[in-house]
Amino acid sequence: MFNELKLQQYFNFTPSDLQANRQGRVTENQQTHIKGKVQRFNSRILIFIAVVLMISMGAFFVVRMVAASSNSDSELSTSFLLGPAITLIVLTVFMASRTNKKNDYSLKQVEGTVNFVWVERRVANQDNTGYKTEKSLQMHVDGVSFNVSQNLMDIIDQGDNVRFYYTVGGDIVSAEFVER
Repeated sequence: MFNELKLQQYFNFTPSDLQANRQGRVTENQQTHIKGKVQRFNSRILIFIAVVLMISMGAFFVVRMVAASSNSDSELSTSFLLGPAITLIVLTVFMASRTNKKNDYSLKQVEGTVNFVWVERRVANQDNTGYKTEKSLQMHVDGVSFNVSQNLMDIIDQGDNVRFYYTVGGDIVSAEFVER
């Protein structure tokens, strides 16, 4: 029973939310929680877009002034904006598609034995001088994978039989331990 309460706190759901999930519905409380996560993510992307835009515009004006002072062709300054423009378009499309997917509250469920797996991937350093290895924790349940934090391993043990209710966007909205 203690771990059931910890599951409720970890995934931020109530017993009435769980009951609604068992009936195939996502509650208003759960939708609000998911919307908040999406808005926080979108805010970070928008801040990044604004920073890229400001740096690009500053660099554009510097290149433009250098080109004007040396009477060279302004084609360089125009092509200089192509990279940031493409980056902004890609990020905007990504943000829009992710928001649409996360706003689909169709409920799915998966039940089975929990398997926690550490996944490593190589990513370029910020200064592009080499690579670093990033580790993330994934939870696999009957062919479905979720990215989770290590704190969940304090609640669910490897091999526990658990039922998860989640949205099409991949957000777990509730969970319950199931007898074997």
